[in-house]
Amino acid sequence: MLFDKTKGIKIALIIIIVIVIVVAGLFLTGLKCSNLSSNDLNLKLERSVSELEEKDKSVRNCVLAVTKGDGSYSWAGAAGIANQEGQVPMTKDTPIYIASITKLYTATAIMKLYEEGALSLDDPISKYLPTDLIRGIHVYKEKDYSNEITIKHLLSHTSGIADYYEEKSSKDGKNLFELFLEEPERSWTVDETIARARDDLEPHFPPGTDAFYSDTNFQLLGMIIENVTHKPLHIVYEDFFFRPLGLKHTWLIGYSEPQVAPSAAPADIFYRDIIITNTRSNGAYWADGGIVSTAEEMIIFLKALNEGKIISRDTLELMHDWHKLYFPILQYGYGTMYFKLPWLMSKVTKITPLWGHSGSTGSFLYYSEDLNLYMAGSINNVGSNSKPFILMRDVMKLFNTECKSDKNK
Repeated sequence: MLFDKTKGIKIALIIIIVIVIVVAGLFLTGLKCSNLSSNDLNLKLERSVSELEEKDKSVRNCVLAVTKGDGSYSWAGAAGIANQEGQVPMTKDTPIYIASITKLYTATAIMKLYEEGALSLDDPISKYLPTDLIRGIHVYKEKDYSNEITIKHLLSHTSGIADYYEEKSSKDGKNLFELFLEEPERSWTVDETIARARDDLEPHFPPGTDAFYSDTNFQLLGMIIENVTHKPLHIVYEDFFFRPLGLKHTWLIGYSEPQVAPSAAPADIFYRDIIITNTRSNGAYWADGGIVSTAEEMIIFLKALNEGKIISRDTLELMHDWHKLYFPILQYGYGTMYFKLPWLMSKVTKITPLWGHSGSTGSFLYYSEDLNLYMAGSINNVGSNSKPFILMRDVMKLFNTECKSDKNK
């Protein structure tokens, strides 16, 4: 996810609170929809996607997929232009950069290895990673905690390790995302991302004493997966997820290809009015944010995970060991996010609790247990953190069947 760590993440979440809660409260009070027919749902979902792209000039393309957990309903649609060069239309099958949703796949791979007995979540990362890589990666107030960090700390963002991606270095005064924008043609390595966190940035707290969202945690987890399996990360993804689930349009950018070729190019990513698509394949995005997929294939993955088809339900429960991440409404487990409004606001707005993950590109993948509803998609615009939640709010309103609007009482 893309935020300035000192203040940006709080600002972004305040925006989510203000827009999603207050605006939803204003417009949804008394609306307890629906019992719509499938045709009506199709039309309303199509309208939600097309109006978002038409009315919001920052959204150049948008895709949404919705599936009921019992299989009774499924829909996917898109709007806008996927690729500005050639003016290629966006479709439901256009691949998208899922960004930090990749963390959910990486965490699931770790949990699968845990389930197989290949590792323990309490193992120190020093058991699996080279000394030269992690030496000095966590020196806080003159004490070196580098050898005390566990796999569990990485999964839960409680390691305290600096975030290579979004934190500004005292050496150049920039974060790595800003450097990506300045040098869009430059290639980076995963080792360079970790070295930046280790050598140029400062950790935040002793391991296990607080929570801080850091992409570095998941780069290290990717390396642990490779060292445990003796396979490249993209092969592990393919063996664990892509092939067994038939995800033919899902791959790790720069390392593998979709199973079906030729495949359409991923949709363009925007930052403000700038196309930054080529930065997504610069080598830095990996276990923390490098997967490309489609909205429908993301749902296939999440549904399989939720139904115990990848790991057991007991193991999934471990992933749902929630703790606060900056604000109570947004909590984190092991590679999983949990969004829950306070009880009264949830009752007023009809926004149910969600678990899954978001990405900095405007990507989202969530499940509502209350509605037994899966939602996935992207608006492909960096920094628009609240808009996917607004879109999901509109979807949840359509599927809330508790009662009807005031005018029909």
